[in-house]
Amino acid sequence: MKKERSNCLIANSLDVFGDKWTLLILRDVALHGKTTFKELSQMEEGIASNTLSTRLEKMVKMDILNKQQSTRNKLVYHYRITKKGLDLIPVLQQIIQWAEKHLIPEYQKLSFNG
Repeated sequence: MKKERSNCLIANSLDVFGDKWTLLILRDVALHGKTTFKELSQMEEGIASNTLSTRLEKMVKMDILNKQQSTRNKLVYHYRITKKGLDLIPVLQQIIQWAEKHLIPEYQKLSFNG
């Protein structure tokens, strides 16, 4: 296992999920039900295929996702969230709540609340 760069839990956590793409992949798998490379490659944010491949490999290695070959098509793999990945869902929810509070303009908040 890779040696941590410090004893800081925040720094060590960011080594796992601190890049832009890891949490967006997690979002798409956990919240949008995407499971294949093709589905994930079509995310709205426009991830490059080599970046997606690298992040999926890292997430499988870190046991955030698991990778299973399709029973229908041997060339297709399905990525599913693990228990360790599920433990990151509250982090995503907190980010969403923070963004709703601080990034949505006041006029949009009014229309959401009726």
